[in-house]
Amino acid sequence: MADTTATPDPVATRASQFRFVSRVDPEDAAAVTAVLLGAVDDELSAAASAAEPGRDQWVRSAGALRTPIDVGHGRWQRAAR
Repeated sequence: MADTTATPDPVATRASQFRFVSRVDPEDAAAVTAVLLGAVDDELSAAASAAEPGRDQWVRSAGALRTPIDVGHGRWQRAAR
């Protein structure tokens, strides 16, 4: 049995979110919508592919200089002596 439910077109769904406040020809509306959706897609792909800034080498190497903190009864008293 074939699936008769139609999946909504994602472009048509996104395009329906635009509203023109003045009278526009259908061709002009389609052109503006295509340009705007293309710009949004470009921004989303650029944001998704932007490299997450890594930790600075100074920050990474500073961990090697510090000794780990020992937790337990009397540990802080012995460290102060």
